[in-house]
Amino acid sequence: MAEIKGRVLVITSGKELLDEMAPSMSGRGFELVCVPNLKYAATRLSTGDCSAMVVDFNRVPPGDREAFLALHKEYPRVHLFTLESIASISPTFLSPLRRLSWPLPIGFADQVRVIARPVVILADQVLFSTGAVQSALQLSGIQPVSLEATTGLPEFVSQQNEARIAAAQPKKEKNLWSLLGTKEEDLPRAEPLPGNVVVAQFTGSMKEADALDAAILSATPEAVCYLTSGMDLVRYAIQTLKDGHHVAIPRDQAGRIAGILIENSEGADVRLKERETERVLLLDNFKPALTSLGQALQGAGYEVTSTMDGEEALARCRNGAFHLLVIGTSTTSAQYSGAELAQKMRENDPNLRIIFMVDQYPLQAALKGVSQVVELGLDDAILKPVEASRLLFSVAKALERRFLMLENARLLKETQEQKNQLELVNGFQKKFFATVAHDVKSPLTAILGYSEVLTTKLKAMPSEQRYASNIQTSAKTLNVLISDLVDLAAMESGKLRVEITNLNLLAVINDVYERVKIAATNRKLNMNLEVPPVLPPLAGDDARVGQVVQNLCTNAIQYTKEGGKITIKAELKPDRVEVSVIDTGIGISKEDLPRVWERFFQTKEAMGMRKAGFGLGLKIAREIVQRHGGEMGIESELGVGSRFFFHIPFKRPEEAAAVPPAAK
Repeated sequence: MAEIKGRVLVITSGKELLDEMAPSMSGRGFELVCVPNLKYAATRLSTGDCSAMVVDFNRVPPGDREAFLALHKEYPRVHLFTLESIASISPTFLSPLRRLSWPLPIGFADQVRVIARPVVILADQVLFSTGAVQSALQLSGIQPVSLEATTGLPEFVSQQNEARIAAAQPKKEKNLWSLLGTKEEDLPRAEPLPGNVVVAQFTGSMKEADALDAAILSATPEAVCYLTSGMDLVRYAIQTLKDGHHVAIPRDQAGRIAGILIENSEGADVRLKERETERVLLLDNFKPALTSLGQALQGAGYEVTSTMDGEEALARCRNGAFHLLVIGTSTTSAQYSGAELAQKMRENDPNLRIIFMVDQYPLQAALKGVSQVVELGLDDAILKPVEASRLLFSVAKALERRFLMLENARLLKETQEQKNQLELVNGFQKKFFATVAHDVKSPLTAILGYSEVLTTKLKAMPSEQRYASNIQTSAKTLNVLISDLVDLAAMESGKLRVEITNLNLLAVINDVYERVKIAATNRKLNMNLEVPPVLPPLAGDDARVGQVVQNLCTNAIQYTKEGGKITIKAELKPDRVEVSVIDTGIGISKEDLPRVWERFFQTKEAMGMRKAGFGLGLKIAREIVQRHGGEMGIESELGVGSRFFFHIPFKRPEEAAAVPPAAK
């Protein structure tokens, strides 16, 4: 069983989200735990075994947002992800600061347009300076107020709101003017209402954004605030988690949470640092566009080189000099067209990402430019004139794709190297086990035999007999260890011998009980046997099944303190016999339960009590039971005790006739 990296608590009332998230989560070693609401989430978090929490505001009331944020403060080490839908980000809900993805979600601007309350959007430097947010709102008929800084923003929003309320009050001067004989068309026209939407440039941290939101709500309780950024999703999420805040992502991006958790836990700082120097080459024959687009890309943190010379660009795009090329398709050089230049540059650097800027007219040229993107396997085609915000979005996606492709290639190479090393290690282990098992077994058998003879011969010499007895006891312990290694080597090579004949399970259990009862009595443990008088016909290997029962009883005796109780129980089920060994010992924690079947694994508590052993017994026992067509299980609680059990299926009539009787 793969190691569980963490449990992710999902709060949703629907099943579809779990279906979407399960493949990516299980593939990266995360276990999903689902609860329907806030109450159950609080109870589950109190167990302390969840590393992340995902709240689906598509299925959870958006009004619970503040309660979930408060719950997150109680468990700051549990990463919080909120999945946002168009309903959950609606300005109709009064809520603490919410994050808007970029580009703005479809339908959001329409919601803003029809609402009267103040709406504040804090935009990062790039989106604000390029006018991207303002343009998106204007396309929906909204004329926002733009502020280059947030200084005095709470007071400004309050004043704007008061002015709107005052301007919306009905005028009573009309009757007076009528009495004076003034015509209605001569009345002074009402001033247009002050805008209720403010877009402000914001360059601070999430903590500062939360503080600003609180100040705005204090001055204008009916206001709603948003934060938006052109930063790609993964980089935003990792930085936000690092700062201890919750991550808000679109509902359709839920499948990326597993990757974000992995990135955040495994060298995220290094990878973010690696991506801070992404280099972009701009090539076009229209200088004003080069200047404005270059400034926008530089403002977004990219290293930008601009040129109008195709030959120069071709010469410079070698050996990974640039990560991405933005090229106007109308650009030409002495030898190549714009498309041919792009193709040559890709040949020089297969990892280079390329975006076309295509002239809209004539139409045939525009269609040709777009089709070339598909033919050449390029990243995007943007129609001129190119908006800076549109280019930034496309550049971020292309560079994200490049990063993921290179990262996948790196991980694939590392995985292959690890696979090769693992195969070498496994080969050495198998050879070592086989050598130890066979080369040590013979001299050990001799030591064991001679020590028994010495123990018998030295009855008249108590001191010397004690030495011989110690040799015999140690040899027996070593023989058990070597036997485990022999079985492991046989099991991993597919040669573990299991002789299936008629199985006398009652005789096996009674035989083991009589042997272990002496050891239990010596440790002052209560040993009980609960079995039915007869059992239906069973098929199996008496010696191997006895090995399983012996292992479970030995473990129970070793890990149960003086005065404890151990019970061997056999129960009839509809289609099988179930054998249990129940103890009141140290128990096993929930975290360690999935690992008890791993070879060489021993819990921390067990290592403190165990006298000898490799931790192979349970793995070998489970293999034996599975060879009998059964399965093995465990129920345990730390500090309370454990129940190990296995079942052997009944023989069908045709099997009873086919199985030879056991040799007596």
